[in-house]
Amino acid sequence: MKILTSWRERYRQVEGILAITIVFLKLRVLFATWGKPQGFDCPSWLEMFRLVRWFEPLPPPLTGGGNYHPPLSHLIGRLIYAVYPHEVEASQVASTLALLIAFFAMRALLLRIGVLYTVSGFWILYGGFSLPLFVFLAVETTYDSWVLAWFMLVFLCSVVSFWIVAPKTWWKSPRYSVGLLLLGSTLALGMLNKYSGLIAFSLPFLTIFSRRGLRAVFREISAPLFAITIGVMLASPLYYQRYYKAEGHWMPTAMDFQLTDRLVYERAKRDAAPVDFVAKMLRVPLAPREDEHTPVMDSFVDLTWFHTWKKDSWLGEQPPLSMAISQVYSKAFAWLSLSGAAYFCIRHRQILARFRHFGLILVAVACLYSASALCFAWKYPVWDWRVFKTKYMSAAALCIVYLASVPFQDGCFYRRHSIFVRAIEETAFFSLLAFMFINHLVPVY
Repeated sequence: MKILTSWRERYRQVEGILAITIVFLKLRVLFATWGKPQGFDCPSWLEMFRLVRWFEPLPPPLTGGGNYHPPLSHLIGRLIYAVYPHEVEASQVASTLALLIAFFAMRALLLRIGVLYTVSGFWILYGGFSLPLFVFLAVETTYDSWVLAWFMLVFLCSVVSFWIVAPKTWWKSPRYSVGLLLLGSTLALGMLNKYSGLIAFSLPFLTIFSRRGLRAVFREISAPLFAITIGVMLASPLYYQRYYKAEGHWMPTAMDFQLTDRLVYERAKRDAAPVDFVAKMLRVPLAPREDEHTPVMDSFVDLTWFHTWKKDSWLGEQPPLSMAISQVYSKAFAWLSLSGAAYFCIRHRQILARFRHFGLILVAVACLYSASALCFAWKYPVWDWRVFKTKYMSAAALCIVYLASVPFQDGCFYRRHSIFVRAIEETAFFSLLAFMFINHLVPVY
């Protein structure tokens, strides 16, 4: 136990250095890709960016490939563009800023719940934000970097407000009420960035449920409902005026008007064999891959796992060394996360309570994102559009590093094998350093 305590102190001392290091690594990747247009949504994002200005009317939502998206990510890009008037570079700076905000929000969250200075906490934070997907997301011209940023800020606000029981007369506490107003405002900002911000509305309830159970959700429902009402009130004017009033839909997409005839055909095929359609989406392809650079686009499992670790051929060819590293990650983390998931289900009582509660939220978030992706694919079965892109559900990818770290967190492995604590923690720590530097310096994507 003394060994464990001494390593906790060392973690506390080096954590600040690690935080500064990952900031410099993100900036290094930004410098290496400076001015290079990249990303699935780069053309459509830039198309709308050229039409969006602060305090000016927005373009009609169904007049271009990406114009249906809410405008917040473009407006943030406009602020950077006002200082440095270059479109691609402004979008890259905005994406890097979004990932750094998400990183520091997660850091504050882990510190708040007391798991930051642990091997698992380090892996969730520094390993999670060094995932190849996250490295690329920090320099992609996209809406989705800010989706992650607003999600993590909502997550942090939810933990601050609901990790412990709210005061019974919370409305009489100015400090607590301000926190709920901040939570509601952040929820609204997420909705003004992209439709998927809707999933963040579950975080206040998931936080209460993970900590105190289902009954507590109903018992404590007034405070989270207040925050959610604030979020809805702030975001609804845009959705009503821009979408529902103008187009008759609350959340229209480009596919609705660009692929009308094709959707009729694909949906008819889906409806003819719905069970086979769902089974095909959920299958794990076992046959050898014909092209290592291209995922199986109608398999949810294959495409989301592929995009976490490897570069899609649509974005360009991944260099051989980078692909070799990605292959190792893909196989190693598959076994690690499956082992962690089994441990989480079978030995959950052996897991430190606060770490288990935090994990329940991450697992629930991953399930919600997965369900929404499958529902979207059911409605829009157009596989060459890669409807299962992992960047659409980037917050769910944090569940991978959480599950992989479960067997090694306090309260599980260490209680019975304390003699090996130092060797295990040293190995895990230096493996984390290697993971961080390799993924940012190669980079692996």
